Amino acid sequence: MDKLPLLSIICTVFDQETYLKKCLDAVAGLQYPNLELFLVDNGSKDNSNQIMQQWVNTNPVSFPVKMISRESAMPYCKSFNEVLALTAGEYLIDLSGDDILLSQHALKSVNALENHPHAAVCFSDAFLSKAGKQKNFYSRDQQGRLKSPVQDGDIYEILVAKHHVLSVTMVIRTKPLKELGGYDESLSYEDFDVQVRLARRYDFVFSDHVGFIKTLHARAMSTKQYQRYHSLMLPSTLKICQKIKSMNRDQGEDLALQKRVDHELKHALLSANFQVACGFLKILEDLGQKGTRFMLYKKWMKYRWDISALYAFFKSLKD
Repeated sequence: MDKLPLLSIICTVFDQETYLKKCLDAVAGLQYPNLELFLVDNGSKDNSNQIMQQWVNTNPVSFPVKMISRESAMPYCKSFNEVLALTAGEYLIDLSGDDILLSQHALKSVNALENHPHAAVCFSDAFLSKAGKQKNFYSRDQQGRLKSPVQDGDIYEILVAKHHVLSVTMVIRTKPLKELGGYDESLSYEDFDVQVRLARRYDFVFSDHVGFIKTLHARAMSTKQYQRYHSLMLPSTLKICQKIKSMNRDQGEDLALQKRVDHELKHALLSANFQVACGFLKILEDLGQKGTRFMLYKKWMKYRWDISALYAFFKSLKD
């Protein structure tokens, strides 16, 4: 077991004092013998930095810990890339300060990658935690068995079409990620983009275990995905879809992109993000999209019908 390759964990923290100690205690509890941890406070205004420092001072661990404290917040992808350059691990986990690693996750994921040398990523199941309740990301029966197989291997087309891999569960082979240049620093978020770029070149392998507790709360980045008028994430999603269009190789992949763009365009229109909606509409036109639904989208765009208040209300009920 002690011959397992080095695993680097980059834990980025921004105003996550409520969750941080549990996150760090879970890292210390990992049943993996060869770790290095980078703790990055990305300009927190709460007590996150003090909690980090206290944890390091009072919790001696068997692996090296490097702390990086920034006076002001840096764009996430740029921050991550700066730390990525410092890592020495063969494998990597990108960890947020509000999520919890389960003890066997690193070991099971690295073993899966060691057994699949052509894979760049291992992904797994997770518990989604909200208001004290948990559910699995992948549907399971009462005995904990998957209700349907999780596709892995060459999953580029699947990733383009839908949300198939929960990014927090990913253990990444570091060399391919560094060769791709890390995260795209022009984007506001990283996971969709890095998944499709890695999947274009490499296999993904699924490990049938629950490896994470993903915390869902009001301040999470994902809650801003379809924010009314000024979404922080939709412009980046548009850039990613434009990149995918240039990476696609066949009609099946273009159809997968149409499915993704149709979904993003619908929500851009519903949330009245009309400028970015125009970009999604252009991709569909370039892909030869036709039909009644597409004509409705064009008319909606032309007249800029704003029903975003109603959309936000129904979203709040669902959340």
